[in-house]
Amino acid sequence: MNLHISAKLCVLGTVLAFVVIGHSVSSDETGVDRVDRNVAEVLGILPPEPIDIRLEPLLLLVPPPDSYRRVRDARTTAGPVPTPRYTVRATGYNSEVGQTDNTPFITATGARTRFGIIAVSRDMLAADIPYGSLVRLRDLGEYDDGLGYGRHQALLDEQGLFVVEDTLHRRKRQQIDVWFESRRQATEWGVRQVEVQVVRYGREGPRLEPPTPPHLGVVPQFRARDLR
Repeated sequence: MNLHISAKLCVLGTVLAFVVIGHSVSSDETGVDRVDRNVAEVLGILPPEPIDIRLEPLLLLVPPPDSYRRVRDARTTAGPVPTPRYTVRATGYNSEVGQTDNTPFITATGARTRFGIIAVSRDMLAADIPYGSLVRLRDLGEYDDGLGYGRHQALLDEQGLFVVEDTLHRRKRQQIDVWFESRRQATEWGVRQVEVQVVRYGREGPRLEPPTPPHLGVVPQFRARDLR
């Protein structure tokens, strides 16, 4: 009899405990949430408090080492800036002993002369336009007054790229020499001012001109707009 009464009192006490705890929970929780939280509190298994793990990015700007700057300034391996341009004096020459040396058809690099070969003055040859460089030429007219601007541009464009295979006398500076097949052609060229655009630095260097973007075949479409 006493055991039976004790069991009833135990059940009644548990119910009262749940009722009291349920009233102490904030009013913004649902009934199910209150029951779950009450049970968790009684059993002591409440989830841990959330931890703030937000990250703040940090950017550090580190200057390049001195060794890199020395190589870049000397341009021994990196070469010049992309697509450099030089405005220089440009003369014409052909394969005559009086204009070259005793091997008029052989350049300083051992190449055979042809139209498309140019010579570069020695002050530009070492760092700016070394042997084997590919360049594009733009005719800026006669050297003194700019007359005849673009007169030989069609001939230059037909050739496309010129290669550096020869050099000038050491007294020449900031100058190139364009090889022509005949003395008459070299005389017609005269002394001009040209823009030299470097397309490849040296014989083994990369092509410096930007690649042509592919044609995407996009056709614009126009739609009428209701202006009412």
